Amino acid sequence: MKKLFLIFDLGQTLINEWNFLKFCDQKLLELVNGFGGRIDWRNYITLRNNIIINRMIGNGGIEELIVAICKLILPIGYDRIVLRKIQPVLSYGKRKYFSLNDGAKDVVQTLSESHELGIISNQPKEAIEPLINANILQLFKKVVIPSTTKFKKPYHKKLLFEGIDFTEFPPSRCIMIGDRLDIDISPANKVGMKTIRFTDSLFHMQSAKIKHEIPTYNIKKLNEIPNVIKDIE
Repeated sequence: MKKLFLIFDLGQTLINEWNFLKFCDQKLLELVNGFGGRIDWRNYITLRNNIIINRMIGNGGIEELIVAICKLILPIGYDRIVLRKIQPVLSYGKRKYFSLNDGAKDVVQTLSESHELGIISNQPKEAIEPLINANILQLFKKVVIPSTTKFKKPYHKKLLFEGIDFTEFPPSRCIMIGDRLDIDISPANKVGMKTIRFTDSLFHMQSAKIKHEIPTYNIKKLNEIPNVIKDIE
């Protein structure tokens, strides 16, 4: 019998999005300035980071971040215009730049030998393509993404218990691994799971605001997970 159920987030955890985010930032800045934004790269990055630090977005998707940025720079209504124009760019960027994070394949293969693995994420289907290409998607017992469920993060008890089968693994034997304090770590802590926060992410700037947002462990590299798991077992 497998020891634990390890549930991974996708974006900025298993999937490296840094090149995608840089590409999107550059394209968005061009669009915003094309509509009269008049903002340089340095001020754009400062504004974007403040949105993340101050939690001005909900589920954390790139679309929400784009809308929030546009609302702070452009006149009312331009956020939706920019979002429509940038959608093809986002689709292209996801296909071109989404890749597995360093060490993800080895870690997943190693952990699957002793533990059950799952994925729960609000990422689109494009985010699982690197797992398919690396021939590791089949190592995950359960994959819960928008195309497989009507729910999106921030997930609550209803999604967790409808999307994940806890019959074999009660929450006390489950570990959530993700980068967001508010929509990965907090809900998992609330249902009694252990949590591991991956900090090599755009959301590393956020700090815990409530007790449930404090992860059991913090890691910067995925290859730290096996040793962390040994401490938890």
